[in-house]
Amino acid sequence: MSWSKFLESAPPTEHAVQVYTELDELAPTVGRFLDAGFRAGEPAVVIATPAHWDAFRAEISLDAEELQTRGLLTRRDAEETLATFMDGAVPSADRFEETVGGILDQVAARAPQRTVRAFGEMVDILFQRGNRAAAIAVEELWNRLLESRKCALLCAYQLDIFDLEAQTSVLPEIVRTHTHPRPAADTARLGSAVHEALTDVLGPDAAAWIYLKVAETVPRTTLPRAEAVLMWLSRHQPSTARRVLQGARGRHTQAA
Repeated sequence: MSWSKFLESAPPTEHAVQVYTELDELAPTVGRFLDAGFRAGEPAVVIATPAHWDAFRAEISLDAEELQTRGLLTRRDAEETLATFMDGAVPSADRFEETVGGILDQVAARAPQRTVRAFGEMVDILFQRGNRAAAIAVEELWNRLLESRKCALLCAYQLDIFDLEAQTSVLPEIVRTHTHPRPAADTARLGSAVHEALTDVLGPDAAAWIYLKVAETVPRTTLPRAEAVLMWLSRHQPSTARRVLQGARGRHTQAA
């Protein structure tokens, strides 16, 4: 399923993530995801920080207050919700089920047979605090909820995909816990930047060999091929990856 189709149809149990560097890259995605649901009569749960909610609300074509009055939009503060189920530095599975599962159940009771569209950024708050293990643990708890609820989830991480550590220790876990990983808002721009940098650093023949190796060893999924190449190269050829990442960063920025 393509990224666009996920945003429009949002099948239950699907769990998507967008990686972004600036909020204006994420806000249109969240707005499109929510708007498509509202047009179909599907309710939404938004668990976000107040500042981010202001940006998301600006991307929604309908009046947010009216949507809340009609029961189609439920908002929760991400920091406050996170605090309800964290046990020190570790999320409590029982309290997560009680708090977040309870929110989904309340919304679903008002709209039987409808898919609930949820957006959450509690994982990114944990990630920005440096608690990456807890962020991935919360992703796993979300996946468990999605198995028993008619819900589709979109979340987001603000991180630098052109950083070698991100490619080796962060993104693999993010990719693993999502059905639809999106490493950049504009994947065509990312693909061009990676291809040009890879060819410049290695030459066309060696670059072609990398593409072939990735095609042979990395299963075809919804992960854009350019990100699969960066993850493979970062794991197997880190010194080369640093040069490719640096070159891709420059090209990606110039093409903005």
